[in-house]
Amino acid sequence: MLENVDLSKSLPKDEYKKIMDDLKIRMGELQRKAWKMNIPIIIVFEGWHASGMSEIINRFLLTLSPMGFNLYTTGRPCYQEEQKPLLWRFWTKIPQNGRIAIFDRSWYRRIIIENNKKGKTDKDMQRCLSNLTYFERQLTDGGYLMIKLFLHISKEEQDNRYLEMKKTGIPQFIIEEEERDYLKGYDKYLPLIEGILEKTDRSSAPWTIIESDDKNFATVKILAKVMESIEYKIQDIENKTLMEKNQEKDDCIIPNIDSSILEKVNPDKSLTHDTYKKEKKKYQKKLKRLQYDLFRNRIPVIIVFEGWDASGKGGGIRRLVKDLNPRLYQVTSVGVPNQNELEHHYLWRFYNQIPEAGHIGIFDRSWYGRVLVERVENLCNVEEWKRAYREINEFEETLSNYGTIIIKFWLHIDKDEQLKRFKQREKTEHKQWKITPDDWRNREKWNLYLDAADEMLTKTSTSWAPWTIVESNDKYYSRIKIMNTVVDSIEKELRERGLQ
Repeated sequence: MLENVDLSKSLPKDEYKKIMDDLKIRMGELQRKAWKMNIPIIIVFEGWHASGMSEIINRFLLTLSPMGFNLYTTGRPCYQEEQKPLLWRFWTKIPQNGRIAIFDRSWYRRIIIENNKKGKTDKDMQRCLSNLTYFERQLTDGGYLMIKLFLHISKEEQDNRYLEMKKTGIPQFIIEEEERDYLKGYDKYLPLIEGILEKTDRSSAPWTIIESDDKNFATVKILAKVMESIEYKIQDIENKTLMEKNQEKDDCIIPNIDSSILEKVNPDKSLTHDTYKKEKKKYQKKLKRLQYDLFRNRIPVIIVFEGWDASGKGGGIRRLVKDLNPRLYQVTSVGVPNQNELEHHYLWRFYNQIPEAGHIGIFDRSWYGRVLVERVENLCNVEEWKRAYREINEFEETLSNYGTIIIKFWLHIDKDEQLKRFKQREKTEHKQWKITPDDWRNREKWNLYLDAADEMLTKTSTSWAPWTIVESNDKYYSRIKIMNTVVDSIEKELRERGLQ
């Protein structure tokens, strides 16, 4: 990809100035139009050291309204970022609708440096590239425009620029120790970079190679490419909107004709109170010990609770965490997204809540809302919730690749038990807040939710993040099965990693 690039391209100063005057006006117009159309834009700048990136980025920024973008410079991760998966620091910086996020070096620079560390294998690199593919595809499928630019210079030009910096007394850079090998290793890193560019060049997020021996030419090409990409995106949205207007809405609901997983589950399993008390004490003691094993070995755990309304998710969580250190776990209760969350990719708010290494993150409802309530209540379109199965599997695979233990529960009760609990909540003063008109409306759509849950369980139960169905008509049985599953899952992982 890089070997055939013509680096002799240049632009005289007078011609550059004339072209730039026009490009600045057009760029401003396009930025405002993208803002009005709520198009989120991500622009990635990568390239060689001494490629003129900082100067070229600054020239580019001067064509934009400063109120419409954020610039992020990617360097060595801070302590908090080191406690999370690689992509966490970038997921949390994706722009809201209508804004532009500009990355001065990005996730690509980090994987190049990470790959150079001791103990990293080619398999690690390929897994990391797969995670990047998921990340970029999820964003572009979700409506984000991604523009990736690689500033390319020759080794000779790089050497000349280093010499010029020394002559003029300008310090090259404050180079972090981990980047020194990359700084001096043009020939060594050229095949690695070419391989990464080729493997991550896709139609939805293509690479544009910027000939950067001449900074004027590079600046103009970048502006032209960004404007062309925004114009195509605007045109694509306008064409899609026109097509949707010309199509009649299909209100036909096709029932799920596959066999039902949940209808085969008997939710009536039970325990006596004495057995429950004995088992609860045993598992809570084990969980307390395992929590410190996880912390000591820097292993994060995510526990997801989904299930029918009134199925006992809250009670199960309370018993699970009763003896845990609150500094090492967090319970996230997921409700209706706020306006800021709606202006981002739906996974964004969950990336903001994933636990640090050694901590436990518990989700009382989760990202599965996309294929449950959002599907049934038509809060997203059919294409979006169907695509979400793959996106969620990729999201969880990325977390698992980082070393996260993922445990997922579906708490299952039958319709009669739910009605009984609803009525009890209405009669009990301190529990009345738990029952809302939405609960009764959801109950009327029981069969639709059943179909959605069945499809979710079928399509998102993976080897790295399997579902456990918890028979929950009896709360004693349900709580013990939850604790037993968590203990068994953690102990199994610790054994497989040689930590027990």
